[in-house]
Amino acid sequence: VCKDDPSFKDVRVVTILESSVRKVSEQYCPDAARIGFFADLPEGGLTDGFPILVATEASLELLNQKLKQKGKESIPMSRFRPNIVISNTSKPFDEDNWKAIKIGRGKDAVILHLVKGCPRCKQSCTDQLTGERGEEPVATLSKFRALGKCEEDVYFAQNAVLNGDSYGKVIHVGDPVTILTRGEAVWDLEDVQAE
Repeated sequence: VCKDDPSFKDVRVVTILESSVRKVSEQYCPDAARIGFFADLPEGGLTDGFPILVATEASLELLNQKLKQKGKESIPMSRFRPNIVISNTSKPFDEDNWKAIKIGRGKDAVILHLVKGCPRCKQSCTDQLTGERGEEPVATLSKFRALGKCEEDVYFAQNAVLNGDSYGKVIHVGDPVTILTRGEAVWDLEDVQAE
């Protein structure tokens, strides 16, 4: 069906083999996020390196303010493809210093370890609705979020892993979020320059 539709030219379908196992980086994974008796590293799946990406609405609001000051259009959160978006935070990019958060209440709560900032590539410059690619938001982020070893490495959102005992638990939209621990922000320990 699709082969005769001109809107489907140059489309590629990507998958990961069931036999393929991609673990998160040992360099960034805290012991509490390891799994099972042998303390295995969590799996990343078909992601850049970590299974969960956490972003805050306050950070996106600040970015959009800076875009508007340059006469550019604001962008949606979907450009960054986070799994979890947190609202009602105290300030933009506060998540940079979160080390562990709890989502939910009581014994069913999920603990996440925020392990390092997420370097942004040109993928975030692609409008998912039109397929058009521009320079934003990376150009604007480079003015205030070039935080890695290389000034071309710009960051938005935080990579995260589940606590080892949080597997199988469920979070829901609207669940309360509690910051359990804070610490120094972590960026890539080497140049990444994602394309």
